[in-house]
Amino acid sequence: MLPLTRSLFGAVFTAVISAVFAISFAAIIYQGALGPFLDRGIGLVLLGSVVIAFTGAFSLSYKGTILAPQDIPAILLAGAAASIVAQGQLTGEALFATVACLVALSSVLTGVTGVLVGQLRLAYLARFVPYPVLAGFLAATGLLLLIGGVGVALGDTVVDAGWSGYLASDVAFKWGPPLIAAFGIVLLTRVVHSTMTLPLALTLTAAGFYAMLWLLGLSLDQARADGLLLGPFTDGRLLDGIGPDLLTKADWGAILAQAPVLVTIIASCMLGATLNASGLELALRRDFDISTEVKGAGIANILGGFAGGIPGYHIVPETILANRLGLVGRLAGISSGMGCLAILLFGANVLSGLPVGLFAAVLIFLGLDLLYTWVWEERRRLGRLDYAIVLLIPVVAIGFSFLTAIGIGLLVACALFIVSYAKLDLIRSESDLGTRRSPVERPDTDLRILTDAGRAVKIVELSGFLFFGSANSLRDKMQALISARGTRVECLVLDFGHASGIDVSTIRVLSRMASDCADRDVKLVLSGLGEKAQLELASALTAQDVDFYGGLNDALEHVEDIVITHHRTEDASTQGGAFAEIDGFLSEMPQDGFLERVELAAGDVLVQQGAKSDEIYYLWTGELAVWAPDSDGAMAVVAKVRPKAIIGEMAYYSGNARSADIVASVPSIVLRIDMERIDALERSNPTAAPGVPQGHRRRHGTTPDPHDAAAARFGGLAGSLGTTHDRVLIQWS
Repeated sequence: MLPLTRSLFGAVFTAVISAVFAISFAAIIYQGALGPFLDRGIGLVLLGSVVIAFTGAFSLSYKGTILAPQDIPAILLAGAAASIVAQGQLTGEALFATVACLVALSSVLTGVTGVLVGQLRLAYLARFVPYPVLAGFLAATGLLLLIGGVGVALGDTVVDAGWSGYLASDVAFKWGPPLIAAFGIVLLTRVVHSTMTLPLALTLTAAGFYAMLWLLGLSLDQARADGLLLGPFTDGRLLDGIGPDLLTKADWGAILAQAPVLVTIIASCMLGATLNASGLELALRRDFDISTEVKGAGIANILGGFAGGIPGYHIVPETILANRLGLVGRLAGISSGMGCLAILLFGANVLSGLPVGLFAAVLIFLGLDLLYTWVWEERRRLGRLDYAIVLLIPVVAIGFSFLTAIGIGLLVACALFIVSYAKLDLIRSESDLGTRRSPVERPDTDLRILTDAGRAVKIVELSGFLFFGSANSLRDKMQALISARGTRVECLVLDFGHASGIDVSTIRVLSRMASDCADRDVKLVLSGLGEKAQLELASALTAQDVDFYGGLNDALEHVEDIVITHHRTEDASTQGGAFAEIDGFLSEMPQDGFLERVELAAGDVLVQQGAKSDEIYYLWTGELAVWAPDSDGAMAVVAKVRPKAIIGEMAYYSGNARSADIVASVPSIVLRIDMERIDALERSNPTAAPGVPQGHRRRHGTTPDPHDAAAARFGGLAGSLGTTHDRVLIQWS
């Protein structure tokens, strides 16, 4: 098929299908007591379809997309119209004006919402709807379309009560053929995967209805009298009797009573526009600006609403069909609009000869296709509970209302989510102070204390969101942790640094957890709580003693200080021996620049990043902070250095430049040891440098294990300096 011929063929089919769908949606709204107004209803829907299609061709980010009225808002509006009719308070022109204004208002409100959502770039929020609820919503739409299609086929036919009434020959004759045709279309579109399948199937369906009339010997006038054809229309003009006076004839109280339906329509259109636009991105392999798509659909709905049209958004099958048939850019949307415009201007008489069964078959086909997709195919992809939600929503929609079904579906999905989330383990890690430390450099004597006594300090890091469903489970686990047999727990550290948040129920549970710890003489320490949560918990506590810290490292640092202070022992004899060793070391150490006492004020830099590593330091008093670039390149404190710690031995023995800045946090005193001079002394007179193991000298570019070297050379010195700190400090002062 030549490109021009193919494009022309595609434009004609797109136009015809758009018009058929638009008329079908009008027929599902204007039926029963509204049947006499079907011609004007079709006129309004067609006019709105023209406006939506033309506007979409210019307002969307991808110009090849077709905007058209949709089945979901049509079904919802049909239900609302039936509700107004059932009240029995409106008849004649007032009834038609009320329904027409309801349809128009739904489009305008949908459009305004779409513009706001697109302008504020909030389209992604529609993706937070649970998938089972969305599947159930579409399944319910399919079921209601199926029922609505049967209703369109029956028209004004009176059906006896019970199912037997639908099996009566004259009744079954009206709904049976459209149902069979719809099954055939579903089967064909599932078996034959071609863009031409649907258009050809609809053509064959229309031809089949006329063939049936011919076989039965029914003339068009007789078929029209039996309700098998559309019409008769009053004078062949679809928009006669429509004007601004509809606004004054409408019962706006009845319209406002349908506010829940209007809200549901708006929500469904926002969700549908977002999902359909995303689906077209994948199908057409193009990038869409979803916010622009939703905003463009909003503008189209506002204008279409002023024309009386049904709310619409991106229609996936027609857009894909037009794309594959070569309709490039705006030509797709314009072709769709032109089909509706042609019927609107010239086709009223033609419409009166079209079979009702064709449009009923279209609606039933759409319903069966949705049911097959979301009820049958999804059964393999969803879990049992999720699939139960999919089945529940259509049942509730039939028994009660569409809005009730969606609400119940959301509640059930949320309940299942809460139960499932509550079962998740919120404990990110569990350790103790014997293995998990703060970034504080401490001497070996303190580290040995932490290794031994730190096992009694339990550290639990949490993650996720803590709420009423999971907080009690956390409390049970912490009770088991602090009361386990054979385990001595003196302190429990709970870190919320990786938790995404907590609710008010968790605050109460933490208060009870503090009482649990107090009953067992366990110190409770909390870190990483937000300021608001910390204040709320502090006010909820009574006599419980709980410490709060901004981060886990701060909490661990202070807990380490408490443990070290509590378990440190002073042995006079050991101090004396250690002091003698240091005294000997100092007396044998050449004093000409080998060893220097350095006083630092707060903020003074001891070591600069990138500097040579010829010196090792020992922190005598005060505190140092180690500054290094973080992941963003900004300088941050990555460690702290406390008295009795050796600084710089790793860089010296590895031969690398200094990897960080070391700055005095408070006034401090350090001992600076010039290692280059000691190395030179080793080479010239090895016996003159005490405590220097021959196997750990850095020579000729050979780098020994820095951990072994530092331990061999300074292990004894660090221990001696640490255990006799106070007495040596007096000497140096």
